[in-house]
Amino acid sequence: MQADIDRLLLEAQRAKYSERRTEPRHPFVRPVHISLPDVGNVLAFSKDMSKQGIGIITDQDLPDGQIAVLTIHSTSNYPVHLKCELRWSDRFGKGWFLTGWKFLGTASPPR
Repeated sequence: MQADIDRLLLEAQRAKYSERRTEPRHPFVRPVHISLPDVGNVLAFSKDMSKQGIGIITDQDLPDGQIAVLTIHSTSNYPVHLKCELRWSDRFGKGWFLTGWKFLGTASPPR
């Protein structure tokens, strides 16, 4: 068991050291609704966030360049609605995808 746990921790450390972003990311786990024009709503969870964007885990394989409204749960107030662009998507295990979204601006709540 310990070898498996050590392997997972080593994977997390490698990802941390191969970071190319200039803005620090912060752990940020919240429910997120992704509202897409042609697909509808996708329920997902955020993983981390920076001042420029957010990492989200979803079970949908979404195309890069997609523009969407993200509705992010707030623990202190109303949800936050942001217009975002999907910059990249990577497989994150069987049937799961880690996606990177760039913040473009505030948005009206989706209908």
